[in-house]
Amino acid sequence: MDERNGNDRRDFYFDAQLGLWRSTGLITWGLALFGIFSLVMGLLDFFRDDLLLAGVLFTCSAVSFAGLVVAQVVGYHTGAKWYFIVPILGLFFMLVLHGGVEQTGLYWCLAFTPGLLYLLGYFWGAVLWVLMIGVLSLIFFTDVSPFPGGHYSAVMEGRFLLAFIGLGLYSLGQDYALTRAGQYPGQP
Repeated sequence: MDERNGNDRRDFYFDAQLGLWRSTGLITWGLALFGIFSLVMGLLDFFRDDLLLAGVLFTCSAVSFAGLVVAQVVGYHTGAKWYFIVPILGLFFMLVLHGGVEQTGLYWCLAFTPGLLYLLGYFWGAVLWVLMIGVLSLIFFTDVSPFPGGHYSAVMEGRFLLAFIGLGLYSLGQDYALTRAGQYPGQP
């Protein structure tokens, strides 16, 4: 146990790529919830005959469960975070292009964005976040979507961008503040 801040080192792993401590619980629960969520949503889309989105969701679910196995068997330090980051990023843009933002009404493609940014660390998470804002803006302002129903009203685009910006600022700010305040264990 790290006496300085009360954190048990077993709950964290050191990400050598970032030079930061990351939570094993976030990856474990994030991969499990994302896998289950993708599986359930994939089944719903399958029975609604939206086979493309169902296939994407089933793939995300399979990759998430594979990442969970890698993290549990081989270890978190092996890059298990990429089994979480890549499917979430792919699904995020698939939902934006497919029209999932407006159809759900709950912005559920934002649900796993904080975990994605957290696993990249506050610097690389901020870089990805800015790139995502740029790509989202380009998609929204040019109405580029190969799918019917993938075009949004200006009000929906504005609300979604504001929600995404606010969520990213909160997530990255929280991680930065906790890291700087020493809330994670010391370096190995």
